[in-house]
Amino acid sequence: MKGAKIRAGACRFAAGGVRLVPGQDPAAALKELVRKCRMHKATHVSWACRHAPEGRISEMKGDGGESGAGNVILDVLRKSSAENILVAVARWYGGKHLGGLRFRIYRKLTSEMIEIL
Repeated sequence: MKGAKIRAGACRFAAGGVRLVPGQDPAAALKELVRKCRMHKATHVSWACRHAPEGRISEMKGDGGESGAGNVILDVLRKSSAENILVAVARWYGGKHLGGLRFRIYRKLTSEMIEIL
C-alpha cells in the first residue's frame, strides 16, 4: 500500500507498507512492496518489520544504503507496538545533504504508514 510522499529540497521520499499474514516471508513482501510502490529506482530503500509468525515477535530491518534509517523505522514500529507490519521508505537523493532532517522524515512517514495500515 502506498503512503505519503515528502519533498525536502531536491530529495523525494515516499513510504509504503503492508500487513504481514502468518507464514508470509518478509523478504518476499518487501520485494513486492518495492515493485508495487515503484521504489526500485530510488537511491535508498530503507525498511523494517515486526511480525509474530509463531506468537513470538521477530524484528528485521535494512538500511538500503542510508546508514541508520532501518533503525529509525524499527524504533517507530516498536514505540507504537506495531505487529505484523512491514514499512519501507524510499529516498531519491537530490544532491543536497539533509543531516538529521532525513531521519525526522523517516519517522513521520513511518508513523503515517502505521496509521494507514
